[in-house]
Amino acid sequence: MHDELKHIVGEAGILPEAQIADYAFDGYVPKTVVLPASVQEVQDVLRFASKKTLSVIPAGTGTKLGIGNLPQKVDIVLALTRLNRVVEYEPADLTVTVEAGIRLAALQTELAEHRQFLPLDPPYSDRCTIGGIVSANASGPLRLRHGTARNQVLGLRVVHANGTVVKSGGKVVKNVAGYDLNKLYIGAFGTLGIVTEVTLKLSPIPGREAILTAGFENVQDAVKAGLNVVGSQTLPMFVNFLSNFETGGTTDGKRPTLIVGFGGDPKTVSWQLERCEKTMEQNGAIGVTIIEGEPRRHLHVAVREFAASAENVIAKLNLKRTDIAEFAARVVAEGSDRGVQVMALLGSGVLYLAVPVTPDTDFQVFAQHLTELRQSAMQTRGNLIVENAPPELKQQMDVWGPLGDAAGLMKQVKVRFDPSGLLNPGRFVSSC
Repeated sequence: MHDELKHIVGEAGILPEAQIADYAFDGYVPKTVVLPASVQEVQDVLRFASKKTLSVIPAGTGTKLGIGNLPQKVDIVLALTRLNRVVEYEPADLTVTVEAGIRLAALQTELAEHRQFLPLDPPYSDRCTIGGIVSANASGPLRLRHGTARNQVLGLRVVHANGTVVKSGGKVVKNVAGYDLNKLYIGAFGTLGIVTEVTLKLSPIPGREAILTAGFENVQDAVKAGLNVVGSQTLPMFVNFLSNFETGGTTDGKRPTLIVGFGGDPKTVSWQLERCEKTMEQNGAIGVTIIEGEPRRHLHVAVREFAASAENVIAKLNLKRTDIAEFAARVVAEGSDRGVQVMALLGSGVLYLAVPVTPDTDFQVFAQHLTELRQSAMQTRGNLIVENAPPELKQQMDVWGPLGDAAGLMKQVKVRFDPSGLLNPGRFVSSC
């Protein structure tokens, strides 16, 4: 296999054996890691894998490999890090087309020269690639104002498991012709095809950015205040609730805390901060503080990287906004003695839990607790996904949870796009 793949991608396209462990996940070490340098090489590798019935795990730098159920088998990791060019950039149109292997940090640096940025701030922002962000539909605190990857992608180039290259969407913002196939691939975790090129819409860098923080006596007051801010005319960039989470001294890690971010025209931001401060004080805020400059950047990074912990189990609950307070209070009360950290994206109805794992952790009991919490969420039409966990926990539960009537349709889509089960077998929902 090694010699045949080397014939396709060359010596530089095969990761040295000593570095293959960098792409190990869930206790599996791939047989080889291939680094194609062109779409043609991606096509040829997929055709080779199909002929040899080898599994293919798409990747960038590997930051998303821990997401998903245990794989059925791990033969080839196809890492697109050599596909890292900016293909076309039109600052006047606020659009850019890039290869999937470009790192988000590198792209942001280039865009900043024109006072523009891609408004996506997922965990691992210094290392993650655009392809990985799109395939996972990853996002961060800025999703309240700008949405997730689904809202920023204008067009895609994708290679299917049989080597066929397809395009969806386009390169202009007002692209409304035909079916929106972009959304089929975004968030599919590479199970329907490998994203090789992405066209994105951009935003101007705000003239001023500031974060307002405040402590509260209890979870309910903090969440209520946050939801009042979300529903106000201040239009924040993000409104997050934190509990038991240290942010480098800018907030009280033990007290229920609210942080609200603003960005835009300096005069507008001043008005937003003033209105938000009054709203929070009227709802029982303690010690309202405005943070700017380098401390603001550090705080934003700390919040952005909440779910980037390799040492913790990361669970993500998607809930109605009105249910956030109840669930947040429950997990804070039950997990305070175990060091459970909590963050809620109040405007989006997302609640993250970071639960420490110790050598004494009973994963069967752990899985039961998460299953009970998932069942409670499902009773309110929410759900729970385990985004990061050791294989011992994944052996005890499905990290995605039940899909109900949607399972059959998803399997049909998977069979249509990847009939041999070549891409990411077993890792996605319903064993797609």
